[in-house]
Amino acid sequence: MKISTLFTLFLLITINSVVAQSIKDAKFHVQKLSDGTVILDNFENDTLGQIPGEWYNRNGERRPSTYSPEEKSGYKYVVKKEGNNQYLHYEGSSAKHLNFPLINKDVNIYETPILSWKWRVNSIPKGANEDNNNTNDTAASIYVVYDLGHVLFKKVPKSIRYTWSSTLPVGTELSKLFGNQHIIVLASGRENEGQWITFKRNIVEDYRRVFGDDPPKKPLAILILSDGDSTGEYANADYDDIELLPSKE
Repeated sequence: MKISTLFTLFLLITINSVVAQSIKDAKFHVQKLSDGTVILDNFENDTLGQIPGEWYNRNGERRPSTYSPEEKSGYKYVVKKEGNNQYLHYEGSSAKHLNFPLINKDVNIYETPILSWKWRVNSIPKGANEDNNNTNDTAASIYVVYDLGHVLFKKVPKSIRYTWSSTLPVGTELSKLFGNQHIIVLASGRENEGQWITFKRNIVEDYRRVFGDDPPKKPLAILILSDGDSTGEYANADYDDIELLPSKE
């Protein structure tokens, strides 16, 4: 992921200023189940072979599903199907985030603090390391982007990025962007390669532990990213069943 620190700061500032303005009229709604589960996306209603329709570009101002064929070619995410199940598939090396806005959704993470999702990593970018800007690639990652931190007298979103690392051990935690982005490694290397794995994190507790205060009840967005552009390597990964669950405690 060839993104300099200053450029990333600009990106975060842009997310903060653009998301609220550009997606406020979106008509998408999350699905709530009787047990309190909030289904953010399971890709079941999306068109096979296409970019999922409810996801925006990195900055939150346009949906790649509406792009021209030429613009879409830079995105390597498509919806696929196995049996009766649809899921999101990434295959390539280019670094393109997909952004699922929460600011316009009926979401309260104090009621549903458990973020749950599935990853299936089929190929990791060899030699990637999230702690090195020159090799900052990942097989799969999911970010929760919040309000607000400060960098250079500007407000920028705080984010926690959960990642499947190529080389860093499970449990590794990194702080970047002057403390406004925190990386947590949940899986590493080729162990469990090719298998669907469910991950669950209490994002309220993670936020409190990392940032030392209470998160807003509604984050700005969920972002996902798979890429191999810094290492020049290939990543192949699947995403599914992104949900918010009530705590059982």
